[in-house]
Amino acid sequence: MNYLVYQSYGSTDILNECCYSILSLLKHGFDPEKIRIVIYTDRKEYFSFLPSHILFVEMNAATIQDYKGPHAFVHRLKIKVLQDSTARFEGKILYADSDIYFLDSIDTLFDQIDSANFLMCNNEGRVDVVKNKVFKKFQNFLATHASYLKENYVPIPESVMMWNAGIIGFQSPNKELLDKVLYTNDIIFEKFTSHVVEQLSFSYQLQQHGTVHKSTDYVFHYWNLKEFRTVLAEFFNFHLASSHSLAEVIEDVDSIRPDILIQPKLEYESLSFIKKNLRKLKGKQNRWKFPAYVIGQKK
Repeated sequence: MNYLVYQSYGSTDILNECCYSILSLLKHGFDPEKIRIVIYTDRKEYFSFLPSHILFVEMNAATIQDYKGPHAFVHRLKIKVLQDSTARFEGKILYADSDIYFLDSIDTLFDQIDSANFLMCNNEGRVDVVKNKVFKKFQNFLATHASYLKENYVPIPESVMMWNAGIIGFQSPNKELLDKVLYTNDIIFEKFTSHVVEQLSFSYQLQQHGTVHKSTDYVFHYWNLKEFRTVLAEFFNFHLASSHSLAEVIEDVDSIRPDILIQPKLEYESLSFIKKNLRKLKGKQNRWKFPAYVIGQKK
């Protein structure tokens, strides 16, 4: 059996993202005899309008806090959820962040997974080559703590390739790999509290034990579009108020495609320093705007 695993708890914004992700998958067709959707959540009832074949693993506040670890690192919870999933389920596991929009059926994604071939979202580049603040800080950490990392059996080079962890695909027999990811995460986070420590830990360990493949032909990860949460709230409020069926909601998924709505923001962020600041001077509302969209346009 193949399993698509989510963690979705806490705020309504996160729950809406997860619901929309599942809807975008259902739009492409879905065989519950081949793939089971599993949601780790503290609000099972929020997903009641989705198909009944979805499996839930309920988490309470104590479990969530325990999974975050002694430093309350929110992304550590992802590793613990996947460790738990390998204890419960046997087969291929595809983890998806809640802010994943599916561009196509995922049947062939599962076909790419085996004992030595793993999936992540996209290759973000070598830590010592990509010039952004996050990578520079990580490169500095790896350089200044080389002895510490070596002593703790995770000699991560500055040339390590960073992969986005919005998607993670592996087989359940690779569960010992998750132990190594968790260990790497905790060793690094003890000295360096970056929000991408979990991502680097997955990237390093999966590359040490096989080949990592991209998933971007099948998914769009809108991690840098938090503004989309307002659109999602509008989308679900509209369909809830109208008492639309699940089929009707699925039919309307593409009225708010995040890969389209993000384009003005990407254009704005690509502007030169001067042009960007000229827009800022005209007020926040003039930086960029969503393209026009009409929710319920097919009703």
